[in-house]
Order: sequence, then structure tokens, then C-alpha cells
Amino acid sequence: MSGWRNHIVRRESPKLPYASGEAPLPSPEGWVMLAPSTELRPGDVVTKRLMGEDVVVYRTRAGRVRVVRPYCPHLGAHLGCGGKVDGENIVCPFHHFAFGPEGDIAHLGPGYTGKPPKGGLTVLPSEEVNDGVFVWTGKSHAKAPWRIPSLFDARGSRPRFTVLDLRTHPQEIFENIVDVGHVRALHGYTDTQHARPPVADGHTYSVPLRFVRPFPPFGSLRGETEVTMYGLGFTHARSCVPEIGLEVTVMLAPRLVEPWRVHLTVGVSVLLAPPARPFNRLPQSFLRAFSTAATPLNLRVVAADLYGDVPVWNAKVYASPPRLAAGDGPIGAYRHWARQFYPADSGGAGF
Repeated sequence: MSGWRNHIVRRESPKLPYASGEAPLPSPEGWVMLAPSTELRPGDVVTKRLMGEDVVVYRTRAGRVRVVRPYCPHLGAHLGCGGKVDGENIVCPFHHFAFGPEGDIAHLGPGYTGKPPKGGLTVLPSEEVNDGVFVWTGKSHAKAPWRIPSLFDARGSRPRFTVLDLRTHPQEIFENIVDVGHVRALHGYTDTQHARPPVADGHTYSVPLRFVRPFPPFGSLRGETEVTMYGLGFTHARSCVPEIGLEVTVMLAPRLVEPWRVHLTVGVSVLLAPPARPFNRLPQSFLRAFSTAATPLNLRVVAADLYGDVPVWNAKVYASPPRLAAGDGPIGAYRHWARQFYPADSGGAGF
């Protein structure tokens, strides 16, 4: 028709911030989750990306987990590319030198004689807790000055996990917990507030929240959440609905794989412990089976909440200093607490 043109609307993706150029926040020090425990069976060897470098994670035949720098000190082979576990040792794929759990050379490869050369693998401090394998990233301490406690209730279900690939930074992810304004605006919670002021205590930052959230088709759900951050690598949140005795435990574990790129492991465990008759007389086996069956559903609910943040995280910049408004939450206090996890000469980290 004359005077009309066919218009093709093309949606252009925004340029990823910091895709080229220096990111404004450096790599934090602390405990970082490399993988859920279920990802590593005895004998498994896995390569993980951590802060722009590879690390190799393996589980010995006795079940111990070790994390090492990836390259064999002999002639540089990558242990994650063909390396195998032999008993308690990891064996290089190139010349079959075997290294013990402490990184020492346990024995040489076939055809070699004499004493092993000096030096061994660099073993990184690691722990297995809360169904996850964690590594210590601090460069200023040979040993970790603090640890993540065991937090899951044994009566609840074993955690189920999913992983999100994000263009952001661990500090930005955890900032969303204190930023109650975005919870109302973006996630549709009708009421979210701090039950008490957050508390910074050394490497931990605790945030008690009350919330009312949509819960279709049952209307809305009122609950309370106790959130505790352990550095910038692990957050534990326990949400309670006291009326029915439901507890949902959520674990957030961001791993900085490259500057401004994070693999966020999300874990969920469910505990049903009814407080009143007749439900509190139900057999524990039934309650545990119900908790186990409800865990994947709750993981999907938690992930759905996080998916709302993903496009914002992927495209936002780090506002420093931010122009805060009443109702934002204590973002300034949170950023002040977060500064301790960066090297003193890191420059831009902070408010």
C-alpha cells in the first residue's frame, strides 16, 4: 500500500559492561565453592575455572578431596586433561609421575630411576562442608583464618543444586540481599523489611528479613528469613513459615571464573517439622520423604526468583558511589563490610 513501509524491529542486546576493559571490583579473598560434593565421586578428576586460572579438583579412592594447581612441575602437563587417581595419588598423564595428597612425589613414572626431583604440586587449602567442595583463595594467609561451619539440619533433605552463569561479581550478587527495595519492585513481594538491623561481625554479615510474597494458587505467604554471609563466597539463608513448620534452606555460592563473570551455585534443602497436632505425630520417615520430594520444587522457586535478577546483573554497571534513596536498605554499610575481602592495594573496591 502506498505510503506504508514494512518495518522490521530488531532487538539489540546491550553491550556487556566490562567485556573489554578493567572491572571495577577485584577478586575477593575467602572460601569459594568449586562444586557440589555429588559432582565428585571417588576417582574423579575435574577442572574448574577460578579467578582467571584453572584449578584441578580430585577425590581419592578413600574419599578425600584435594584441590591443586593444574600443571605438573616435571614438564608442565595439565593434570585435568587425562590425569587419573591411583589410590590416594593423582597421576600425571604425560610421564605418569604420581603425587600424594600433600603434593609430594609419591613415585616416578615407568622407566625412571633414582631419587624424585625436588618440588611437587601446589595444594590449595580446601574443605568439604554443607555438601560442597570449597577452596581458600586468600593470598595473604597460608592457612585460612576462618572456616564455614556445617549449617544444614540433618533432619532435612539433602540439598539439590543448580548453577547460573552470570556477568557480574560476587559482591553485586550479595548486595541484592540487603537491597530490599529491589525485592519489592522486581520480585513483587508485597512487604519486605529488615526484622532487625544487619550485623557485621568479622567475616560474617547477618541480615534478618520479614517478607510477604505471592504464593499462587494459595494467595500470599508470610515468612521470616535469617541470612548470613560468610565472606563473599558463601551465603546461607533459612526461611521459616512457623504456622506449618516449614523451613527452606538456601545456599548461594558464587565462583568468580573470570573478571566480571560468575558461576553461581544455588542449593536448596527442605525440612518439614509440623509444630502442632495432628501433623506433628506423622512418622519421621514420611516427613523426610515429603521434604525430599519438595526440594526440587523449592529449588525451581528460588531459581525463578534469581532469573528475574539475571538480565539486570548482566547489563548493569557498578555504581560507585551510588545515589541511594530512603528504602534501599543499608547498602553503604554492606559495602564497607565487603572491603575487608580485597587486598589493601586493590584500589576501586568499596562504596
